[in-house]
Amino acid sequence: MAILLEGSDGAPVIWGKIGEFVIQRTKRGTMYIRKHVIPANPRTAAQQYNRMAFKAGIDRWRTHERLTHKEYWDEIAKKRRFRDGYRAFLSSFMRVYQEKVIALAGESPALSWVMDLGNHIGYLESPGKLLLDNKNEELISAVMKRRASWIFQSQFERSLSNLYALGWLDRIRFGLLPLADSANEWEIHRLGLLRAG
Repeated sequence: MAILLEGSDGAPVIWGKIGEFVIQRTKRGTMYIRKHVIPANPRTAAQQYNRMAFKAGIDRWRTHERLTHKEYWDEIAKKRRFRDGYRAFLSSFMRVYQEKVIALAGESPALSWVMDLGNHIGYLESPGKLLLDNKNEELISAVMKRRASWIFQSQFERSLSNLYALGWLDRIRFGLLPLADSANEWEIHRLGLLRAG
């Protein structure tokens, strides 16, 4: 069922399902229409075990981890930027489950292992996240090295002084502020200082 409201500018705003189509809106307010699609659900054995493992993780959190190790998981959540300890635990739980599927050669023994409260589950970092962190550190290191070079410093200072001489920059309390009016806006876009549009 679609919802029809009046927007802040008085224009009608509509979203929801109309027949076989769905009207949606992006975060920036752009509206679009797409065909309503029910996602495929193949119900394979591996998918069913994965769902059971996720449910087992939720149950383990509610009955054991929340009561005994909540501070540990909350601390992990702060360090690794999870919303809370619950999400940090579930992330690690599912990662441990996936590792045990390979190590124990099957979903059923892996599910039994992670459900056993005698087996401790600690935080397990995602290999993809480790790789991304390493790439980010390398990139930041390269950028900082480039910014520290005298070539970059001289080019940067020369660019700022040219822009200041043209009147496109104004010195303010915390640095430089770009000023653009319609007369020189096309020149700023041509130089690549501002993105068009």
